Formats: sequence, structure tokens, C-alpha cells
Amino acid sequence: MIKTVRVKLDDWAILFATTLAVIAAGSYTTLAGLLLTKLSLAYAWNATSISTGVAVNMIMYGLVAPFGIFFMERYGVRHVSITALCLLIVGSAVCLIPNIGLFNVAWGLLVGFGTGLLTMAYGAYVARRWFKEKIGIVTGVLTASAVVGQFALLPLWSTLSDIFGWRAPLFGCATLSFLAILAVIVFVHDKPSPETAAVTRPFEDGLYRVIETLLLSMRSPAFWVLVLLFLICGATTNGIMWSHFTPAAVDCGIDVTVASSILFLIGVFNIVGTIGAGWLSDRMSSRLILAFIFVGRAGTLLWLPLILVSGFDPRLIIFGVFFGVLDVATVPPIIVLCNRIFGRDGPAIFGWINAFHQIGAGAMAFTGAIIRTNTGSYNILWILSGIFCLIAAGAVFMSAYERHS
Repeated sequence: MIKTVRVKLDDWAILFATTLAVIAAGSYTTLAGLLLTKLSLAYAWNATSISTGVAVNMIMYGLVAPFGIFFMERYGVRHVSITALCLLIVGSAVCLIPNIGLFNVAWGLLVGFGTGLLTMAYGAYVARRWFKEKIGIVTGVLTASAVVGQFALLPLWSTLSDIFGWRAPLFGCATLSFLAILAVIVFVHDKPSPETAAVTRPFEDGLYRVIETLLLSMRSPAFWVLVLLFLICGATTNGIMWSHFTPAAVDCGIDVTVASSILFLIGVFNIVGTIGAGWLSDRMSSRLILAFIFVGRAGTLLWLPLILVSGFDPRLIIFGVFFGVLDVATVPPIIVLCNRIFGRDGPAIFGWINAFHQIGAGAMAFTGAIIRTNTGSYNILWILSGIFCLIAAGAVFMSAYERHS
């Protein structure tokens, strides 16, 4: 009895440590917009100055995730977590130097790789490894933790940057990462996955299996429809909100802290939308859910140029609520479709599709910077994003999403 209780306590301690790691990684993902606003004031950097680093960061965030599962199975969650968090700390340190080239390299590669190891795939692996009977609730906790890191901490970072300067958020994120390292060292004592321990594969064979899963899935037309949907999904969420909403709000005379609070609101309603979409995905057509989400998102984005004009408009609160509900609500129905089409390989295929999500985000982040530099406004970006969402709403019905053998 004592042993059983001890095991359960150890498992929840692991959840605490990995949750802190996810929060620490999430705190970096939405920081670029705030940093750009501050750096433009301090050093006259423009939107394109760090656009390469931001775009590479988002792409790395997606591409690293499928390989993160392989690394955790081979080396364990403990080692992968510590490595990722150390990369984030080193990346923060390099970004403290006000040099455009160094910032782009550090933010794109070091921070991008570090956050990529601690994505939704990381949370899914932790839930499957230690909480097989509580996968739903544990995945929910880790997803909510990512949202806390991405949005809930933004008002704090904004306030600290106003008081102590633009480097303060980087110190804050690095400190959080250091605390997560301590928690992982104390509470996470795992060995390589039991599933792979019995069969020791050469390192190259393991990497080949990761790539092979992608190549086999590419034979399915439905895979490419899902890729298109998630390319547009990433472009119209992370690609615009993570790096461009705050600078756009500042352009309109809105205080950075107020803009961060709107993003916080989006983060809160992310949870509502994701849970709701998950509940509906078990009860109705995933295609209809996705079409509704994309049409609704298009409406909010096409509305944004009308309310983000001059000073704070209370309707931005309504925008934050509705966009938040629709922001990551595409994830549950996409996962359902992946599992339906690819069976046991569904989670791995979702990891790859999520990589395309971040490629779309990175491309849109770069495009947004070019639009702002050449036009002096982000209005074209919002309109273009809305049009893309309408295209996605129609593309949902391009496949029947039948089982792929």
C-alpha cells in the first residue's frame, strides 16, 4: 500500500516538473512581439530586423517535435528536458547582446530547438508514459500549462520591461527555465522508454523510422489536405499573433501591457475552445467542426482592421474572446482525423502535420514583417489571413479522410 502511494506521488511529482518545463518553454514562444516593440524603441530596429529569427524559430518549433519523441525514447525525458531548458537559457543569454545577427541566430536556432523539444508532442509522451489511465486529464493539464507560458505571463513580462528595460523578460524566462531544470533533476528519474529498451536499435535506424513514417503518410491524398489545413492554421494564428499583434497594437497607440492583456484573454479562451472542440469531435463530423472554426476565424480577422485603428477599442475584448475560442480549436478534430486515417501511426503523423503548422506560422511571420515595413500598417496582413481561412474552410471538404493502409 505504501509503495503504491509512493509511486503515485512520484508520478504527480513528475507531472509538476514537466508542467514547469512546458510553462518555461511556452514563455518564449510569444515573447518575440514584445521584444520587437522594445528593441525598436531602444535601437530603431524595424519589423524585418528579427523576422528571419522569428520565422526560423517557428519552423524549428515544429520540425524538432517529431524527433523529440525519438530522443525521449532513446535517452529519457529527464535528459531531453534538461537539454532543451539549457538551450533556452543559452539562447536568452545571447539575445541580451543587442546585435541583430546574434539575435536572429540565437532566437531562431537555440530557442527554436529548445522550445521544439517541449511541445504538445512532449506532453503527449509524458501522459502516455506515466499516466496511461489519466491521459485525458494529464494532456489537458500540460496543454493548459503551455497556454499559461504563452499568454498568461505576457502582462508580467510587459510590466517588467517597462520598469527594468527590454532585457527583463529574457531574464524572467531564463530564471523560469532554471527553476524547471531544478525540478526535473529532483523529480524526474526515468530511463529510456521500456517499449524500446527490449529492442536496441542503432541510432540511425531510429532516425530513419521517424522519416519513414512521414514518407509513407505522404502517399495518402488526405495527408496533403491536412497539411494544407494546418499550414493555413499556423499562418493565421501563431504566425500573426505571436509576433505581430503587439507591434500592431502599439502602432495604433495601445500600451504594450494592454496589448499583452488581450493576448492573455486569447490564451484563457484557448482552453475553452480546445475542450469544446474535443467534446464535439467525439460527437459530430470533424469536417463540419473545422469548417465552422475557419469561417469563424476568418470573420474575426476581417473584423480586426475595423477595430484596431486608433487607441483602445473595447471591441478588442470581444475579439480576444472569440479569436481565443477558435485559436487552437482545430487541434482535437485534426487529431481525430489523423487517428482515423493512419491508425496507430496517427500521433506520429500529427507530429509531422504540426511541423507544417509551424512552417505556415514562420512564413506568415516573415510576410507580416515585410507588409509592415513596406506599407506602414498590418491591415493587409489581417485581411490576407482572413482570406486564407475562407480557403481552408472550403479545403476541409476536399477529402473523405478514409483509412490509409
